[in-house]
Amino acid sequence: MNGDIKIKTPKEFGIKLNALEIHEKDFPTVFRGYDAAEVDNYLDQIIKDYEAFEALINLLQKQLYQARQNAVVRPPKAPEADLDEIMQRIRELEVYCWGRAKG
Repeated sequence: MNGDIKIKTPKEFGIKLNALEIHEKDFPTVFRGYDAAEVDNYLDQIIKDYEAFEALINLLQKQLYQARQNAVVRPPKAPEADLDEIMQRIRELEVYCWGRAKG
């Protein structure tokens, strides 16, 4: 793994809207409709949340990229006991089990 990642856009995550699209959305007014000021205030908060989410996604993608760049690939740890130690333990078990070492 070389750490190379493609920075994805919100659309690539399946997010349909962005802050600008929400901001530019125009709703027609109708008789006995919603209070336009209340809708605008609510949409303003949604826009702020979207901007925060987009910033967070970008930050996390950059941190992931940096973490992968800085990751150290370590070689596998060598076995604790070497072959001579293993053979000695086998001989001791043979003596214990059969009274003498084989071979």
